Amino acid sequence: MPYEPSPFLRSLPVFAGEEHQPFRKSARGAVRGAALLVHGFPGTPADMRPLAWSLSGAGWDVDAPLLPGFGPQIVTLPNRRHAEWRDAVVERVRSLQQDHGKVIVVGHSLGASVAVLSARRAQADGYALLAPYWRFGGAMTHMLWPLLRYYFGRWRPLHRADFSDERIQQGVQAIIPDLDIDDPAVQAELRAFVVPTQLLSELRRLGIAAGKEARRLHAPTLVVQGVRDTLVKPPDTERLVERLPSMRRYEKVDGSHSLPLPAGGAWERVAQAVLGFADEVAGE
Repeated sequence: MPYEPSPFLRSLPVFAGEEHQPFRKSARGAVRGAALLVHGFPGTPADMRPLAWSLSGAGWDVDAPLLPGFGPQIVTLPNRRHAEWRDAVVERVRSLQQDHGKVIVVGHSLGASVAVLSARRAQADGYALLAPYWRFGGAMTHMLWPLLRYYFGRWRPLHRADFSDERIQQGVQAIIPDLDIDDPAVQAELRAFVVPTQLLSELRRLGIAAGKEARRLHAPTLVVQGVRDTLVKPPDTERLVERLPSMRRYEKVDGSHSLPLPAGGAWERVAQAVLGFADEVAGE
């Protein structure tokens, strides 16, 4: 049964800023190739803008799409399927290949798994995977998931949230900037907000599919992982690295999950790794 968001959610100006829209940026100087930047969950192209500026300055045309169901469409996300995200990346890679001799894909978190999954249909010349998501919980979660989904059909992530916590305030306002989070009525609506487990199931299916496809990714690959990442954990990324047949480099950096952003704590290292990898691909 399709998920129906509440009237409150439908009324919110979620990800309304221009920075969350898809964008393209032309290379400065001689064009060396094209870079497709794929955002993560629940992100938007805004997360990829710092890398876009660095890559365009190094001679790469940049294309940063908005995946279906994200950004202003995020209330529809529980009804989306990972094949839609894969197909969106396939379409963009094919389009860039028509006009560029070299195409690289830079994916963050969910965007990295979608990039891996798309490669069988449209393989680029190189893949930079930042904090690549592919494992949904641990072995116990996988084993018990059918039971958990049956008994807990809806998850309320903010049910016990402390809205005086600055981190929670920043997280909510990053998505809905003008929301009055101090309003008790707004807090009550946020506490009642539910995430259907059908969305979590789709993320789980995406991770499983990406883990299998990783063994078939024969293009040169860079993986960057933050050692302080609590969402995509380093041991899981190391297991993924072992599956990739064309690994060029695996770099651990002193950062969190937000690797494409300066707030992630390792921005300069991440940018240096991606630009160095792009140089290698351009020269081959």
